[in-house]
Amino acid sequence: MMKRSVALLTLASALLMNTTTNGAVDLLNPIGESDAAFEQRMAWFNEARFGMFIHWGAYSVLGGEWQGKTVPFYAEWIRHKGKIPKDDYRKVCEQFKPERFDADAWIRTARDAGMKYFVITTKHHDGFCLWDSAYTDYDIKDLAGLDFDPLAELSAACKKYGVRFGTYYSIIDWEYATTDLAFMKSGGKEQYVQYMKDQVRELIEKYDTDILWFDGDWKKWWTMEDGADLYAYIRELKPSIIINNRVSKRAKFKRDFGTPEQTTPGMDLGYDWEACWTINHSWGFKKADTKWKSTEQLVEKLSDIVSKGGNLLLNVGPKPDGAFPEASIGQLHEMGQWMQVAGEGIYGSDSSNIAQPSWGRLTKKGQSLYLHLFNWPADGKLVLSGVNMQATRACLLGATDQDLRVTSGKERVEIILPKQKPAGLVPMIRLEFEGEIKAFSKANQLEVKEGDVHLPAGVSGD
Repeated sequence: MMKRSVALLTLASALLMNTTTNGAVDLLNPIGESDAAFEQRMAWFNEARFGMFIHWGAYSVLGGEWQGKTVPFYAEWIRHKGKIPKDDYRKVCEQFKPERFDADAWIRTARDAGMKYFVITTKHHDGFCLWDSAYTDYDIKDLAGLDFDPLAELSAACKKYGVRFGTYYSIIDWEYATTDLAFMKSGGKEQYVQYMKDQVRELIEKYDTDILWFDGDWKKWWTMEDGADLYAYIRELKPSIIINNRVSKRAKFKRDFGTPEQTTPGMDLGYDWEACWTINHSWGFKKADTKWKSTEQLVEKLSDIVSKGGNLLLNVGPKPDGAFPEASIGQLHEMGQWMQVAGEGIYGSDSSNIAQPSWGRLTKKGQSLYLHLFNWPADGKLVLSGVNMQATRACLLGATDQDLRVTSGKERVEIILPKQKPAGLVPMIRLEFEGEIKAFSKANQLEVKEGDVHLPAGVSGD
């Protein structure tokens, strides 16, 4: 990952704010981490490539409906979009009773799907906390009356199954009146920032979170200076933790990783990044949302993202009782079956300097290229053009690898495929080579089937 240069931060001075020569804080490099230390800290994240996002909270109780009507937009925004009065929403929180919640089953499902890390919304924009916080009664213990700790159970299950544990935390908080600018200007902001720091410290100390995933940075009262301060505070608490770029202003701040949402960049961004996508449309559980992506679309999306140097954080919105929607369970199982074979070309792989072919995507790891076949050539010949390389072996990955005939020519490699496309999702070929690859056309910007192209990150809908 030595190409990563935009988002690099120094563990040697992790306890201090990094300053410029004139004494001002470097807002894009708050603690001055060296490139080598950054690479080491981010190594597991770039090896993982695939994670699970969970949007679950009091809003799940309503399932996107208020007073008998479906409320437009994402389910987790229902308090705001449905204009639900504060007292009425507290009553919704009191109804959060997840009788079917099973932390072990959640994390086992993620692991079996091939996911290497897990991020859950511990406090979304509504302000309701999924843990018993010492700093508010607006939480599962005091308001919902739950006598168990889902975050503790999830953290323990992650350790059991070898999955990294991450926590989402919203910068904005509708319960705390962060939308009241008069309040924020009259000392309320300082109080709220301290509240945030106290709660973030709880998440680190109580649950040993490996990732802090922020959102809500678009609010004008949240500044680059605020983001730099919070970033440095968190790294002091746990130097090994990784933090997404929404801790500050995402348009400028790229540490530790960028977060395109419901869009996939058209090319490698040159820094570490993770695209977050939903399996259907809404992040939180919504009864009326039946826009399920097919498993083939999800697999192609994963291949496409990794071929551009990114990770996929795929979202599930559990029901209020804690059960996963049946459709998502089936798709995760099918993705896991594919990953048992294709994971070789996903985990630890990266983009190459070769233009992405029209028939699929390319990933690279060591002296192997991985060819992800979205379209099976009708003539039985797979051509990789615009490249000079000495190919030594081509294998169609499967339960038993199948060797294929491969020839290297001037600016092209040709592979003879089996007459019949193998059953299953997105076949993958490992193409081994010796020496260096010389590409004659740069990595290009491609659209994929859903029309995803590189877009600058804008206001979050999450």
